[in-house]
Amino acid sequence: MPSKEPKDLTVFWINPLKGQMKKINLRWKTILLGLFLVILGIGFGVGGILWYNSKIKCELGNMVVHLQESKSELASLEIKKKEQEQKLEELAKKADQIIQEMNQLRELDQKVRRLLEKDLQSQLKKYGIDLGFSAASNELYIPVQMFINPNLDSFPFGMGGPNYMSFSSVPVSSPSLRPTIDPGFYNKAKGLEDNLAWLLAEMMVREKSFNEIIQVAEKKDKLITMVPMRWPTWGRVSSSYGWRKDPFTGRKAWHTGVDIAAPAGRNVVATAAGKVIFAGWNGNYGRCVIIRHQFGYETVYGHLSKIHVDNGEEVKKETIIGKVGSSGRSTGPHLHYEVRKYGTVINPWPYLP
Repeated sequence: MPSKEPKDLTVFWINPLKGQMKKINLRWKTILLGLFLVILGIGFGVGGILWYNSKIKCELGNMVVHLQESKSELASLEIKKKEQEQKLEELAKKADQIIQEMNQLRELDQKVRRLLEKDLQSQLKKYGIDLGFSAASNELYIPVQMFINPNLDSFPFGMGGPNYMSFSSVPVSSPSLRPTIDPGFYNKAKGLEDNLAWLLAEMMVREKSFNEIIQVAEKKDKLITMVPMRWPTWGRVSSSYGWRKDPFTGRKAWHTGVDIAAPAGRNVVATAAGKVIFAGWNGNYGRCVIIRHQFGYETVYGHLSKIHVDNGEEVKKETIIGKVGSSGRSTGPHLHYEVRKYGTVINPWPYLP
């Protein structure tokens, strides 16, 4: 039996304006093609919408992940910021503590300078030494200006840079250079930086000052060693300086030194650094040594049993120069010791501490 083909579709269309009617015949194949195209278009549209929705969903998921990561990063940065602020506060406290210690060192520096000046002036003034002139050796000269004012700030040190400032008083310097930093945090950091710079400069000043104090103290000690200020030997004073009864004549006579009775052979030492200008026999002094010191001083050691130095020899303080004896005009073992200044015999007692 032959197949029955679908009938064509007839569509009547009436124009309402003109009142005319038109007849349109649509073949069934055309209708199927149109339906297919419509369904195909709808399918593409739905597929596109689903693909776009999937893409948006994926992007939204990525955004959520990024937001979570950003949130976590911000939390981490906040923790780091707090840690940095805590460390900064700790450093600031340490810096303040060091600054206080440096200020104490400054005060100690000034006290030491004043004491050194006072001690040096009193000791040297006692022996008629004036710091205003240079000794024979320029190496030993102490500049007077080092003792005029012991205040370190008046010393001619090359200095610069900021003074110490507390953190609360430090202004925010050029905030436009660091616009992303919290002003309070930057303020503290800048204050710490300034204080560290001050500490560095102060440490350099302190080091230079202490070196100067050490040099002055060493020069002071060197100066003191050139002034006859010690006993030449140990024993009993048998005859003092001044008028006495002469042991040989029984008459009143002037004694130019101090006689120190001691066993024969006991060491005799130089009472100050200097140069031996005589070593040998010297009449009534017997075996005798004369030493010339700085600042016009000379010391005489008489009645020695032995001499251990030569004429022209440089000796240090406490160098053994001979032995106690009874040579020359002497009644028994003893040392005759006298002090001269610029050729004049002076009382040795102030030089026997």
